[in-house]
Amino acid sequence: MNIFKAFLFTALLLALEVITSLGIYKLTESSINNLDNTEYLTHYIGLTMTIPRIIAYLLIFVVFKIKLNWKNGQSKINGLEIKFIFYLLIITIGLEFFDRPFFDFSKILDSIKNLIAEPYVHTERSNVTLIYRGISALIVAPIFEELVFRKYLFTELLKKYSLKLSIIISSVCFALIHLPSYRNLIPTFIFGIICCLIYRKTKNIIYTIILHFFANLTWFLFSIYGESFFKWIYGLEYDYTYWLLFLLGIFVTILGMKKITTANTV
Repeated sequence: MNIFKAFLFTALLLALEVITSLGIYKLTESSINNLDNTEYLTHYIGLTMTIPRIIAYLLIFVVFKIKLNWKNGQSKINGLEIKFIFYLLIITIGLEFFDRPFFDFSKILDSIKNLIAEPYVHTERSNVTLIYRGISALIVAPIFEELVFRKYLFTELLKKYSLKLSIIISSVCFALIHLPSYRNLIPTFIFGIICCLIYRKTKNIIYTIILHFFANLTWFLFSIYGESFFKWIYGLEYDYTYWLLFLLGIFVTILGMKKITTANTV
């Protein structure tokens, strides 16, 4: 696969998700407009956010004839090393602090301009909404995104390009599927690089799926229970403590990566 096809592949995935979502909406438009039950509407919104993603990925598997060796997958699971999973946890913790300035970028600019910072507001979500968000973030994303962008796309690029270029291109494509969340572009790009390096070293996609799960689980739990944490972070007002935590995040992430990439996997 060349670079142009890699970006075309990514665009097709995004297009399939949008088209599927619009198709579901058109098919159910008349019914949903006459629906007054809030709970049913919540289920509808949750399903239309989750099902199109699953369909889009399944279509990609079919169109590009991506085959999975389930027997080999079982051996990969059986071959998991506990120490590596611990290192993945370390990386997850590091990334949480490392990623903060990218998500807080607009607030940091306001702070530099001496503008009054808006206080953190915790958004309450219904249990039904959380269930659908959990399915998407903890099951669909870790499994499908790792299989498509690391096991397939990254591997295909390696057949034509150098390791460095293959990592960059596959990580850019991975970041692009997270649009329109522009604040997430750099964090997902960096996350893609980390996953490529781990997959290249271990040759086991299960590890990157687990890391992806840990990262999304952290986000998911913070979206529910993280009010105190975010109020504390915002309360630092981007002083030296805030940036020390950022540097600590870099150190911890590199430490976890070094442990994995220098470990003997034979």
